[in-house]
Parts: sequence; structure tokens; C-alpha cells
Amino acid sequence: MLPLLADTVEFFFPTVRVLPLVLLVTILLWFRSKLARQKLISPIPGVEMVPGGHWFYGHIKHVMGPIKVGDKDYFDQLFVDYANEQGLCCAHYIEPAISVLSAKHARTILRQTSRRGAVKMIQRHSKQTLGQQSLILQSGGSDWKRQRGLVQYALTADAITEHNPIIIEVANAMVTALTNVCKAESNGVIELDVVHIAQCFTLEAFGKLALGHDFHCFSDSGIMRSREAEAFAFLVNDIPKRSCPSAVFNPLLQMYFLPTAYNRRYKMERGIVESLLSSVIKQSKDEFAASSKRDSSKSSKGGPGKKTRDNLLTHIIRASTDNSDDNLIDMMKTILFAGYETTAITITFVLYNLTKYPEMQELCCEEARRILQRDDSITISDLRYTRAVILESMRLNPTVVWTSRNLTKTINLDGFEIPKGLRVVIPLTKLLVDERNFERAKDFIPTRWVRWNEEKNEWVERDHRKESTDHGEAVSAADYANFLAFSDGARDCVGKRLAMNESTVALASLMKHFRVSYDESKPVEMKRRLTSWFPHELHIKFHLRNDNAE
Repeated sequence: MLPLLADTVEFFFPTVRVLPLVLLVTILLWFRSKLARQKLISPIPGVEMVPGGHWFYGHIKHVMGPIKVGDKDYFDQLFVDYANEQGLCCAHYIEPAISVLSAKHARTILRQTSRRGAVKMIQRHSKQTLGQQSLILQSGGSDWKRQRGLVQYALTADAITEHNPIIIEVANAMVTALTNVCKAESNGVIELDVVHIAQCFTLEAFGKLALGHDFHCFSDSGIMRSREAEAFAFLVNDIPKRSCPSAVFNPLLQMYFLPTAYNRRYKMERGIVESLLSSVIKQSKDEFAASSKRDSSKSSKGGPGKKTRDNLLTHIIRASTDNSDDNLIDMMKTILFAGYETTAITITFVLYNLTKYPEMQELCCEEARRILQRDDSITISDLRYTRAVILESMRLNPTVVWTSRNLTKTINLDGFEIPKGLRVVIPLTKLLVDERNFERAKDFIPTRWVRWNEEKNEWVERDHRKESTDHGEAVSAADYANFLAFSDGARDCVGKRLAMNESTVALASLMKHFRVSYDESKPVEMKRRLTSWFPHELHIKFHLRNDNAE
């Protein structure tokens, strides 16, 4: 009897031992199946759910990865192909969300809430580099409003107008460096990476405007990043490098304390940037204190005070109630990071787009030579055609390809009720080329923004409320309200005026002295960095004009 019992136990024991594993696998498969079924359910009745999402992370891979691979456009699949007549469709980005293609709907969302859901991985690494209280990482609240108010105070229209001579000075230094490089060639033509040039211009302009500091990117011998500029460029690349999906399970990138060569370099480069900012901030504080003391002394004697150095940092020190070094360093890093790449991308794309339209280059050149050579004070807003070219380039190639908001209350979009708490994705790269918002939306037509006035003999801005194609233009006047490349609402781009001025001066100065061309047989290699999509490198030929006006 006992041997029989032993044989029975021995027979069933392996089965009993495997049962927990079988049960666990069954539960996991059920859970996976449940998640997969949830990914097919639209949170909005009547709005289709985009199929084909991963069972766990849905479509986040495509919204955070390359927009196009060959002829396959993932953003078309996500936001256009399954959209209804109102431009709405749903998808899963770990959590359910709805996307909008109508500029009217996007404005409603952007003006309704400033809250956007944070991607924890990006937030973690951004805080490590930009600081715990970085403006762009806050979802809202009193601290966000206070910091944003300080930056707005420093970037008023009048303040930016005062900065125009500095922007022109930096543009002239860029042109001089390029001219010398071209003259060194027998035919006056040089092929250079325009991404590098645009980044150097943006960094140099910001250094002088915001900090009163020269990064020395331009010299008589050419264009080259200084050691400080290289450190900053490294940090700009670090956040997306550590935040990309492929790095999530890489402890060498996720753990800053590990003594790897990359982490050691990260600490060194961050130290260089923070040391520079600390030095500049100390100098600005000392100058501001000395100036305030002089002003107080002059005021008591009835005389005028001497004005302090006029830059963005000085404005913030004057207005802020928290002038601790850590707070100012975090704020200046945030402003520098936010404006550096976006403006550089804008300049890169506009030059690339102009290589396809030589006649537009000549119109920009004519306007630049007419406006920039005037003896009276230069008004950058007079470069209307140049600005229109930039607007059109930004419309076709926005610096931020998508943004999102989390609704704080239920809203209605053309009969569809969008519940509170749902994330709304605004795919700017598709919205700005949608026929709902712009006529002939995929064509590069700067004259949708301006027209030539024969009586005044100059370009004038068009107003969609007063005209359409009455003057013989190819398309009706564009509605500026539909141009959301700078976003809208309480969280729109606080530096948009400065970005437009920098881009306009850079383009006008380059077109005044050079023609640009590109070999279309070479494919443009694009790269993804968080919410941006831009060329990795873009080698454009600069042709020094024979009639170059010195």
C-alpha cells in the first residue's frame, strides 16, 4: 500500500509544482488580452479608434519615434487616416487620448487649459539637467505663473525692439565669417552644414541678448563652437538620449551615479555650463547693485540715474523676488534650452525650403538690401516678405511636431463631448497642412501672408477678414489664428517675438549676401528629439553674390 501511495505522490508532485507557473501564465495572458481589448475601445462614441496599437503601450512608439520611414508616414496613420469629418480620432498612448486636426478645435483646447500630461522619463532627465523648478516642466500653479510672468516682462515688444541692434550685430558676424570662407574658394561657393550654422547663430544671439556673454562662435576664419558652446550642445543632446524608448532599460544611461565615461563627461559638461552661468549671474548682480546704488544717490540729488546693462537676465533680476543663484541658473538654462533648438530648426528649414525657390531668394535679397541699408533706425517688422517666408516654412515644418493638454473640464467639439481628464493630442505637423485650416495647405506660398502693393511700392500684410484673392494672389489670405506653430492660450511660446526677430534678421542677412542651393539627389536624414523632427545634418551650398553689397 505504501509503495503505491508513494508512486501516486511522485506522479502528481511535478504537476502540483507546475500549477502555480501555469496559473501565473494564464493570468498574464488574460491581463494582456484585456489590455489589448481596451486599446480597441474608443473613449468617445462616434470617434474611431486607430487600430494596430501595441497591447501594452498602444501607439506611443509611433508618436515618440520617427514621423516617416521611407514612404510610410506614421503621423498620417495616427492622426489623418482614421479621422472623421470633424478631424477627430482616438488612439492609445499608454492611456486613451483624442487628437484634433481643426485649428478651431485646437484653439479651444489650448485656451481651455494649460495643463499637459508629463512623460515621467522625459521629466526626470529634464529636471536633472534643467533643475527641479524648470519653467517648461511645470504643469501649472503659482510658481509656473510667477516664472512665466518674469520671462514675459523681460521679452516685451519694447524690450525686444531694444535688442534688435544686437541681433543684427550677431547676424553681421555670421555673414562676415561665411563671406571669408566663401572667398577662400576659387568659385566663391562653399558647402556647409546649415544646422551647425543656425545653432551657432542662435546660441551667440542668446548669449549676448540674455547674458551679455560672447560664445565666440563666429570669427574671421570661420564658424566654430567654443568650448562653452560644445558643452551646451552636449547637454541639449543628453536629455533625448536618456529619454528615448531604447534607453529605458539601459542602467548605464538611467543611473547618473554610475562611473561610466559618458556620465563623467555629462558632469563635466554640466559643470562648464553652470560655472559660466554662475559667473555671469554674479557679474549681473554686482552691476545691478552698483547701478541701484548710483540711481539712489542721483535721485536724492535730483539727477538722472545711469541705466543698468540691458539684457534678459538683468530684467529678471530687477523684477524677481527670488534672486538665489540656483533659481536664476535654472531659469536661464530653461530659457536657453527652450529657444536654442527651436530657432535653429526654423532657420535650418527656411534655408532648405528656399533652395527650391530661387525666385523667392531674390525677393528676400531685394527686400533685405532695401531695408537693412537704410540710414534711419531699422524696423525688423518692415521685412514683411522675409517674415512671410519664415511663417510659411514654419507652417510646413513646425519646430514642435505635436503638443498635448489634459482637459480640466468637459468640453463639446462640434457635437462630440470630450470628458474631463482626457488627454488631447494636437499634431501640429498635420494640423498646419490640413485643408480645413489653410487653402492649398501643402504648397509653399508666402504670398498667403503678404502681397505687393504697387502704390506703396512695398510688401504689405494681408488680412483674411478684408480680402481673399482680390489682388490676383494664388491663394486667399491666411488666417493668423490658425497658425499654431507657437501654440496658443496661457502656455503659448513666451519667446515667439524674439524667435521671429532672430530668424528674420538671420534670413535677411544671409539672402542679402548669398544664394543657397541643395543637391536634391541627396536624401535628407531626419532625426527625432522629443517633440522635434529635423535634419541631422544638412549640407547646403552658399554662393557668394557677385554684386555683394559690402
